[in-house]
Amino acid sequence: MRWIFVLMLFPCITQAQEKITYAVKGSDTLYMDHYEPAAKPNGMSIMFVHGGAFTGGSPVNQKPFAEGMRKRGYNVFVISYRLYLKGGDFGCNTATPVKLKAISTAVEDAADAAKYILTNASTLGVDTSKFFISGSSAGAETILQLMYNPWATADKARYDYFATPRFKGALVFAGALIDINTLKQDNWVPMLLMHGTKDQLVPYGTAAHRFCRANNDGWLMMFGGKTILEQARQWNKPAVLYTYAGRGHEVAGFMFREFDKIDAFMQDVVKGKNIKPEDIVVNEPAK
Repeated sequence: MRWIFVLMLFPCITQAQEKITYAVKGSDTLYMDHYEPAAKPNGMSIMFVHGGAFTGGSPVNQKPFAEGMRKRGYNVFVISYRLYLKGGDFGCNTATPVKLKAISTAVEDAADAAKYILTNASTLGVDTSKFFISGSSAGAETILQLMYNPWATADKARYDYFATPRFKGALVFAGALIDINTLKQDNWVPMLLMHGTKDQLVPYGTAAHRFCRANNDGWLMMFGGKTILEQARQWNKPAVLYTYAGRGHEVAGFMFREFDKIDAFMQDVVKGKNIKPEDIVVNEPAK
């Protein structure tokens, strides 16, 4: 009887995750892993974009985040996207136009995934007024560029849909903008930012990505969590930056451990709490 009991439980566990195809582009079948709430649903949904320097990474690696959030009642979607530099490198020797193409390709796919979720909201159990976007490292760069889009006018057919605000808030783990001027007072999205002061890949403030030299082929300025918060303070816009003093790019993986901070921020946003721009410094030993 004991073995029968285990087998009866197993299907209930696997049904928590469903793979959904949201687009087919050439030889790429793009999908999302859907994790339904394991606890009482709280009405909030998250679309997450994984990192991997636009060369690698996979939705399956984000399962700890998805599982952690669904246990708190969240509805989670982790998307795949085209890896323009798969098998290549996003470093200083890769020409800047190629880097920008890698980012814009990911942004295109993230936009299509978000539109798929929102247009199928009733089937997917999504309250469109409580829909958050999140990303880590390259994924964080992707979602920031989608929200504050430098390519919006060049691809109106895709991005005009996002001229109306579609995201309740954003969770940004070690991400950066490629053009700070795309931030406007009227397109601001409440943001939870986490960044390490010693991030060696994605600048915490304003600097070249990977700190490339100006004469490198891949020189590309970026504007990280600290710079974004400074703009939030100037305009008094909702943003919370957790600054991890002395930590590097490993903060890109802190969505796996900071569930309480993430949950508190999202709850505050949905409840309409007045969120003031704040820099919360976390001092912990570097690893």
